[in-house]
Amino acid sequence: MRIPLPLVSLRALVLVFASAVLVLGAVDGGSVFLSRMAVPDEARQAGYAAAAAVENEEATPQTVRVAFMAAREDARAGNISISTKSFTLYPDGRVTLTARRTAPTLLLHRISALSHLAEVRATVTVTAVPFS
Repeated sequence: MRIPLPLVSLRALVLVFASAVLVLGAVDGGSVFLSRMAVPDEARQAGYAAAAAVENEEATPQTVRVAFMAAREDARAGNISISTKSFTLYPDGRVTLTARRTAPTLLLHRISALSHLAEVRATVTVTAVPFS
């Protein structure tokens, strides 16, 4: 009497599962890495837009709103959000802001225990660019 062999061995299943986890980890890690490289630049661009919107104007609540709206509008293009609590317009025209983006991952942002790893933040302080 012959015993039938399984079509797929346990070793092959483990190998396929480990390979899938490795590929997902590499893709998600690459996405987070690229976001960490891009968010500071996009935050800086939003800061430049805010500083340019109120350049040579007195720092009043109205100019702060104008600067924040300019930063938020510029940030939309980069798919980042600007926090109102971290936005500061100084009397000398400098702008400080914090930008945040959740990295577009396949799996990482869906696991609640690891979702904080997909969130990227950057705080920058800029002045208006002397040329446009």
